[in-house]
Amino acid sequence: MKIAVLLCILGAHLPLLTALFVVTSPRQFYTASYGNNITVECRFPVGSNFNANQLNVYWYHILGDGSLQEIYRMREGKEMLQDQPSEYKERVFLMWDELYSGRALLEISQVRVSDAGTYRCAIDLNGVDYKDTALKVTASYENIKTSVTKEKEETEFICQSMGYPLATVAWLDGNGCGLNETANTTYFTDNQGLYNIKSVLRVKANINRTYVCTFWNKELNRTTSTDLRITDIKGTHEEADIFPSAVGIYIIIAVVTAPIVILIVIILFLFWTVKMRRRQHKTYKKTNMDHSLM
Repeated sequence: MKIAVLLCILGAHLPLLTALFVVTSPRQFYTASYGNNITVECRFPVGSNFNANQLNVYWYHILGDGSLQEIYRMREGKEMLQDQPSEYKERVFLMWDELYSGRALLEISQVRVSDAGTYRCAIDLNGVDYKDTALKVTASYENIKTSVTKEKEETEFICQSMGYPLATVAWLDGNGCGLNETANTTYFTDNQGLYNIKSVLRVKANINRTYVCTFWNKELNRTTSTDLRITDIKGTHEEADIFPSAVGIYIIIAVVTAPIVILIVIILFLFWTVKMRRRQHKTYKKTNMDHSLM
């Protein structure tokens, strides 16, 4: 008897259960690469008589304090973007053609670090429901800049790269032994939110050995590395001894030009002497002629 009553109750509520409006998401989180495009999605039920003019779509970015920042709104089939935050203008787009398939796809172009977080898709169509999904933003430390400077007793290796999130830097010698204790790693964030990491390793070595600098991005579980050798030296203190300093250059110029200046002075002096002798000779000759006439 109790079973019969329960079946009757379920049967009475079955139309309500089948008519329940539910928004779903095919993925719990998305991962986007910095500077690329990403499309996040939520899904909702549509019937054969679906009319986009009756549909309201809202996309929110949930901030760190839990507040909702509306980044896209469509009401009754029309976009309403007058209150859209400036950082999202012309960067977020809804794919309208997919609405007829019950898919609200929001494309975010030129992904920034600040785009990371939770997004909420709210749908109003014969019922109201929403679904949250997370977005992770990563930037690989692929471009590693290096420099090697050899001093009198030590050699300095520098690795520098940019990415997101914060990576760990590890140093290894040619035998695979860690050298992190002797390395100094610092970082700062730029105006785009990327981490600029610089790691400096100083070793006492004068032989041709190889050292490996590795950036490990835990979020991506990805490593990028580069080899550095003492032979990769681009500027050293020894080179400063080989090539003359500014004072040395002045000395060389003085040594080279001094004989030339002296030679010019001698030539001018000889020229002046010859000229004076000719003038004296003319004067003497004229004086003798005057005496003879008298």
